[in-house]
Amino acid sequence: MTSQPRVRAPKPNQHDRAHRQAAVEALIRRALLGMLTIPEAALLAEYWRAEQRLAEKTRRSLADTTRALQRHREAADAEIRRLEARIEELTANHDDQEQAAWPCP
Repeated sequence: MTSQPRVRAPKPNQHDRAHRQAAVEALIRRALLGMLTIPEAALLAEYWRAEQRLAEKTRRSLADTTRALQRHREAADAEIRRLEARIEELTANHDDQEQAAWPCP
């Protein structure tokens, strides 16, 4: 039996964004035909501003995520270096102990 892919309902913000994009496309078509009314122009401007606010919020969020990932990478690299140094230290101590345990002829 093959499973059908699950189709999820769009989230409210996805629905709102799709609605704004469709409205913007329709309003731009009307503007290009020279048929855009003043209230429609105001609506187009408001939708454009909403998209700009969303884009700026997304850019800030991505920048914050990028900075956090960089901090985590740096911390992980530092921990790896610390652990590698500890392994070298333990290996050297182990080798010294093995040599001390074997009697020399």
